[in-house]
Amino acid sequence: MIKKRWSLALAFVAAGAVLLSGCAPTPDSSNSDGPVTLNYWDFIDPTQDNPRAHALKENLANFEAANPDIKINLSVVSLGDMLSRLPQAAAAGTAPDVFKMFSPVVPQMAAAGAYTPLPPAASKVTDWLLPTSNLAGPDGKQVAEPYEYRACVLYYNQKILDQIGAEVPTTYDQVVDVAGKAAAAGYTGFGTGFSDTDNAAIIGTFFDCFMTQTGQELQKDGKYDFATAKGAEFGDFLAGLRDANALGKNVVSDSYGSVADGLANGTVAMAVLGTERILTFSKTAPDVKWASLPTASTGTDTGTTFGWTLGIGAGSKHVDAAWKFIEYMTGPDAGATMATGGEVPTRASTYNESYFSTPEADITNAIAKYVESNSEPRNYPLNWNTLAQGLASAGQSLVLNGISGTEFIKSAQDSANK
Repeated sequence: MIKKRWSLALAFVAAGAVLLSGCAPTPDSSNSDGPVTLNYWDFIDPTQDNPRAHALKENLANFEAANPDIKINLSVVSLGDMLSRLPQAAAAGTAPDVFKMFSPVVPQMAAAGAYTPLPPAASKVTDWLLPTSNLAGPDGKQVAEPYEYRACVLYYNQKILDQIGAEVPTTYDQVVDVAGKAAAAGYTGFGTGFSDTDNAAIIGTFFDCFMTQTGQELQKDGKYDFATAKGAEFGDFLAGLRDANALGKNVVSDSYGSVADGLANGTVAMAVLGTERILTFSKTAPDVKWASLPTASTGTDTGTTFGWTLGIGAGSKHVDAAWKFIEYMTGPDAGATMATGGEVPTRASTYNESYFSTPEADITNAIAKYVESNSEPRNYPLNWNTLAQGLASAGQSLVLNGISGTEFIKSAQDSANK
């Protein structure tokens, strides 16, 4: 549901506007009749007390201060609600002017008619750290720009590994071995989950990165076709964890958030999650460290680049103003601010900002370097959520019915193709 709608008042940021010299408003065709109000959907609530919320609030305020003819009317909307509401809103002509969307489902939303293609001005921004051509609709037209980058890493609790006398694993076979030892010591050896309540985010993300590591394509001739030897290795890894009693007792219902909480509170020894948790763990759970992905029997430690994006809603009457907002929010000034909240900016020019030369930015700089060198964007299918739900369902059968790794991957493929 839409949890909150509010418009920012900016009198208190007048001083910030002075710092943004050169960003004075430039009238365009979209606001020739006066001030423009952009309706914007984001899953982050800027009124919350956390680093990402603070950074978003500051960036929205700074944008309005620099562009007094453009006001931002923010609605806080969860990803699940966006996925269900956006196609309906687009069909009814009430889509937001700008919305944030998770990259794996950008093509799905484009196919549902939720986007307006990016304007020609977008092609003038060329300093993205990674290619953006995967953020397109069925017609090949780009509909979104990357707002922040993420990649998969192996998180591990150094204190637990020290307790059981284990080194950080570098292969998935070693992960099973270390996870089994951690489980014997009373911990969850490897945290993952098969819940479908959060769009099956944790198993979908892990599967995504594992398939990129092994070079396994997801589809052939428009159908999912990953039940191969490479695909089965993912299922065999999960089955190995199950047989080692290394999965959590609530793995059937565990989600991305509950596994992250388990790492933070010291009950989970290892997990594969996105890089967006690194900065938070460094401050709140210093025993939790990170390393590049373990390797499978074939392939490398290079996973998938994913993250949140910004795009223009279908039927927007303020395309020029909407692009101006997206360009600002993905640009150097906003990028330096969002980095203070633990997010990784997407444009090379952002890293010339003074913040990135300070010790406070060391972790963000390390993550950005890792993302650029150890991940690559994927061209996602038009029904990614169906695949993620199929993985969750197959995972539940793996645990509850004892199916094999090969049966797991075949079940997930069959479910995704229904």
